[in-house]
Amino acid sequence: MEKLFAVIGFLIIDLYFNLIPRLFSLETIPWLLYAILFFILVHQVAKLTGLRGIEDLGVKAHFGWKRNLRIGLLLGAGTWAAMYVLLWGFGDFQIVGVKKAPEAVLFAIEVIGVMFLGSLMYNLIVRGYIFAHLKGKIRNAHLLLVSALIFALDDIWLVGFSLSNALFSFILGLSLGYVLLKTGSIWMSTGMHMGVSVMYCFVYGVPGSEAATGLLVTASGDNVSFVLEHAHTFAAIVLLLVILVIYPWLKLNSVHTYRH
Repeated sequence: MEKLFAVIGFLIIDLYFNLIPRLFSLETIPWLLYAILFFILVHQVAKLTGLRGIEDLGVKAHFGWKRNLRIGLLLGAGTWAAMYVLLWGFGDFQIVGVKKAPEAVLFAIEVIGVMFLGSLMYNLIVRGYIFAHLKGKIRNAHLLLVSALIFALDDIWLVGFSLSNALFSFILGLSLGYVLLKTGSIWMSTGMHMGVSVMYCFVYGVPGSEAATGLLVTASGDNVSFVLEHAHTFAAIVLLLVILVIYPWLKLNSVHTYRH
């Protein structure tokens, strides 16, 4: 029965997160209300499924959590910025203009705020909630695979199936799950996810509203190749390898070390 309640809880918060924006057109204030209600819902669902609340999903203000968030943001944004520079250099897209102030400033502020909250919300569902219910019950390697698979399946539901996108989501999910497993909190994975999303918005625009453009006004290039078409997957692999190699040198703070 406990497992059934955990599955039902996951479906409740996942459906709320994914369906409300599809069913209703949410401007800034309604979207913020939707986000606030999400955190209240997650906290209550966590308690009803045997957890202490949202803190068990990795929302822990441990020593150094802001630093973890910043490092994650730099890793995600830096990797994706490098990828977009290479895509532009090899002719995958052309830059035909740039948003002018004050529109650019307002766009950047909105994107950073929305992508932080959106990334935190998404990570709470497909990583925080999954880890809270399964950690210690299955091996860590299996936990990473399960959370990455759920992340990929959720992404398929949102944007439709393609092998390339499913593989990209799965690999990115491994990186995000790995840092959550190591730090014990949601902040670094949220920062990485936010960095990836912010860079996408700056180049192409907010998902679902790409016609309004991002900070850059782009046009499709005429250079097509296997590498360019699967650049996001290769970038996700690079990010995973970078995390695995440099993590021991980052000296990140963890809830396993600092408990308040």
